Amino acid sequence: MTKYRTQPRHFLLSASAVAMTALGIAGCGSDRIDPPAGPDGALPPALVGVDTLRQWQSEIDQFGGGLRPTGSDAEHAYIGHLAAQIRAMGVDVTLEPYSFKRWIPAGAELATRDGDAVSPVAIANYIPQAGVTGATPVEAQVVYVAGLSNVAASAILVSSLNNQDPAGGLDQFMQQLALLTGELGTTGGTLQAALGSQDVAGKIVLFDVPRPTLPIGALTSLAVHVNDRDGTMGPTTPYARPFLDMLFVPEILSALQAAGAVGAIGVLDYPQEAARGTYHPFFMPSESWSTVPGVYVDRATGAALKERLSTAAPLYAQLRVEAVQDDGSSNNLVAVLPGKSALELIVSSHTDGTNSIEDNGPVAMLAMIDYFARIPAEQRPRGLRFVFTGGHFAGSAGIKAYCEAHLAELLPTVLGVIEIEHIGAREWLEHSPGAMGLTGLNEPQVLIAPVTDAYLAEATRFADQFDRSMVLPQDFPFGEGQYYRNIAQLPYIQYITGPVYLLNHGIPEVTSQFTDYELAHRQVQAFVQMVINLSLEPAGNLRPELAAIDD
Repeated sequence: MTKYRTQPRHFLLSASAVAMTALGIAGCGSDRIDPPAGPDGALPPALVGVDTLRQWQSEIDQFGGGLRPTGSDAEHAYIGHLAAQIRAMGVDVTLEPYSFKRWIPAGAELATRDGDAVSPVAIANYIPQAGVTGATPVEAQVVYVAGLSNVAASAILVSSLNNQDPAGGLDQFMQQLALLTGELGTTGGTLQAALGSQDVAGKIVLFDVPRPTLPIGALTSLAVHVNDRDGTMGPTTPYARPFLDMLFVPEILSALQAAGAVGAIGVLDYPQEAARGTYHPFFMPSESWSTVPGVYVDRATGAALKERLSTAAPLYAQLRVEAVQDDGSSNNLVAVLPGKSALELIVSSHTDGTNSIEDNGPVAMLAMIDYFARIPAEQRPRGLRFVFTGGHFAGSAGIKAYCEAHLAELLPTVLGVIEIEHIGAREWLEHSPGAMGLTGLNEPQVLIAPVTDAYLAEATRFADQFDRSMVLPQDFPFGEGQYYRNIAQLPYIQYITGPVYLLNHGIPEVTSQFTDYELAHRQVQAFVQMVINLSLEPAGNLRPELAAIDD
């Protein structure tokens, strides 16, 4: 099923610009493939092959095993690695520092004390951007707040999306979510009422992390374009992903803090293989961090704890969470390819993350830099600015710092932005109780774009090449691209997916099995073509206020 289709445009290139056509981009092999010659005998460059993309993404696992919190040694090393790769392509780079509050994990453990018997409990992970205990564990009685399992999560999410201010971004969305969580709360009352029904002061609280399940029609019904070629995204197809679950955790921790809890154990509604290494919430600015330390456990471990708590005898736990919380710094990495025009397009992604697909946008950008650097500057209609931001895992500190520092030059020169996050993602779901597996489908893909002719046409053209794609308007607060709009008032196209494993570290299958490198290669081809098409658009079609200075 395809909803709304924009007719494709065809561009006639002059002989001198034949190198800017992507029709000859290399195919799927490991080596570059020379494309056919253009009308004047000129050859466009070949895109790197699939094996190169696979190698570049696999290299991410060399840095912290893939876990690269903002400002960590692993992220700094990865940024240096990217810079060296770009310089090897003959392109200069600049490193632009920014500051923020760091949260760097240093270890966590949980044990129960039942009488004199102390037993370790397997945890899925610590809760990041929350409280710490230091080296000495906190010991307290465990209580289960059952009411949180009834949070009307799906209704709250839909209401928040429907009430979203297009200019509000993630910050406004989270404010709306917190408001609705407090008002709608649980089926028995509000979130605060659920906590108020039990004395949690001085206790370690066991709670169920809400797992909202939306019909995917809640998204596709709001889309301006949908490509569901094989009919796998019907209106009632369930869509549940951990990145939606995490939106509720900050509000729960805040409520626990206000109620005087000294620790938290969040039960993830996933089996162990999908719960391991869960790293969320990751997006909170430091002023919003809870002081309550916590860990996650998987579904089975949570069920065992609940069963033990159903007996009359009290249960005590020892909880330890250690992390570095200090003033840190990292770098945004920028590479610029000048063009015939002073006007530019930005291609962007982020360098921090949890695994090799969060984020492999920089891998796509490396391939694009390599491609466009082989085209003479006089044959590039627009300049291209490649911005590798950090800080996605620190309240988006890097991209905010970049936009604020460069606002005076972005406004008069940049025609638009393409933000790339999580390409080549395969869908991995729980196919039977306790068993995860690949579905044989790619993860649903979202493009967020302005509802204007040129940008909507490009987002639609991209979506039409890949099944299970939708184009949403820009009031959806997902992806880093929103800050180019919110701070610099720039139009942007955001590409993003949200697979189950997106925010997990320590799952090597993300690199070896869960990434479809053939798909990723085709997507990079499509991004190259998107850049070319936008480069050939009159400036006034992209930003009307710059029409008069188009050259």
